[in-house]
Formats: sequence, C-alpha cells, structure tokens
Amino acid sequence: MGKGITVSLGAVAAIAVIAIVVFMAVMMIVMMGTGIMGGMFGGGSDPSDEAAVEGVTQVRLENIAFSPANIIVDAGTTVTWTNYDSAGHTVTSDDGDDLKSPLVGQNGTFSRTFDVPGEYYYHCEPHPWMEGLVTVRPN
Repeated sequence: MGKGITVSLGAVAAIAVIAIVVFMAVMMIVMMGTGIMGGMFGGGSDPSDEAAVEGVTQVRLENIAFSPANIIVDAGTTVTWTNYDSAGHTVTSDDGDDLKSPLVGQNGTFSRTFDVPGEYYYHCEPHPWMEGLVTVRPN
C-alpha cells in the first residue's frame, strides 16, 4: 500500500464549520458597513422618511430607532432623549458640533438646549442606521 495523508472526517467537518463561520462574519461586516443590517437589528430611523413633528421635546430611543426622528422646535427649547432599549445609544452630531452624548443606558436620558437656529442631524455611534434631525427655528 502507498503512503498518503490520512484526514479524518472530523477534521474535515471542523474545517468546514470554521470556513462557514468566517464567511458569515465577513458578510455581517460588509452588510453593517452598507447599513443593510440595520433592518435586521431593528427598524433604524431616517428623518427623511418622516414628516417633521413640531413642538415635540421628548425623543424615544426604542427598537433601535429615534422616535420621532424628525422634530422642529423653537430656539431656546430643551430636547430630551430617553433610552427604552436594553442596548446603549448615543446622540451624536453628524457635523461635529457640540451635540454629543455619552453612551446612554437603558432608562437613561440626555438633554440639550438648542439656542441657535439651524438643522442638527445626528446619529447613534453604535448603531449608525439610527438617524435623527432637530430643526431649530428662530423665535
């Protein structure tokens, strides 16, 4: 008989499982980068998909989304975000201004007074498919 390499069926199965796990991990990373996974972990939020709501000062962080995601307030108004999810969230400016919360845990809140009129687009750092907009109008 000739000499050859003998590979057990168990080793082949283990290699196949590792290959599948690596493939799935790579696909999740790719899909997270494109925002596709947002729908799998919660609906996300996009202010362009909602009609702006006037006078609301309370925003819920719930089901991996800001609700409402598009609000209009007058200058001098304080807006409070409350996290009802078990996951931590942030309220972080898209434009690098001073709208930046720490990681807000379940039932935690973050508040910000908006004195300067303008549009303040924001997102959640751990969940970038969560997006919101505060439009501040002059008094």
